[in-house]
Amino acid sequence: MKRYTKALKVAMLGAAGAVLAAGCGDSRVASKANLAWALNHDYSVNQDCLFAKPMPFPYEVSVNDKLLAETRHRLDALAEAGLLEREQSPEGTDTINRYVLTAAGSRTEGKGRFCYGRRQVTSVEKFTAPVDYQGMPLTKVEYHFVLKNPPSWAKQDEVRNAFPMVAKSMSDEPVDDATLVLTHDGWVLTY
Repeated sequence: MKRYTKALKVAMLGAAGAVLAAGCGDSRVASKANLAWALNHDYSVNQDCLFAKPMPFPYEVSVNDKLLAETRHRLDALAEAGLLEREQSPEGTDTINRYVLTAAGSRTEGKGRFCYGRRQVTSVEKFTAPVDYQGMPLTKVEYHFVLKNPPSWAKQDEVRNAFPMVAKSMSDEPVDDATLVLTHDGWVLTY
């Protein structure tokens, strides 16, 4: 009987070890490695861009329009970088800036979104314990990354000053956070 009990204990310990080992390799478990893989998978097919949707060029904005002052500042930075050409024309008592793509601007990645590189996650620093969100586990991740192959125009001071996210992405050790949700396909980045 002793031999049988000992064999049963060994078998149970072996089975428990196998379950634990299988759990370590499960891509659905929230771990730094699994979350880094999910982020890198998404970033391998999606670039960082200045605009979420393509800008419709030619684009016109009034010089006196205070609501669009930030947009005008950003478009002026892209004109300084050689991606846009700015034409000014009087219209009544106002002046209109008309921005058109240059040849260099037409060749940028993203067709009017001005994409400036792909992220590569170098480490996941921390993540929250998954919580239920509409029936799916959700976690918030903080990670370090490097920007791969940024174009020369993104390195220009005018662009970096007008677009703080470009400056952040090209700093020495950029840190960002993301929210991931566990779907039937594994962990995916939410936007």
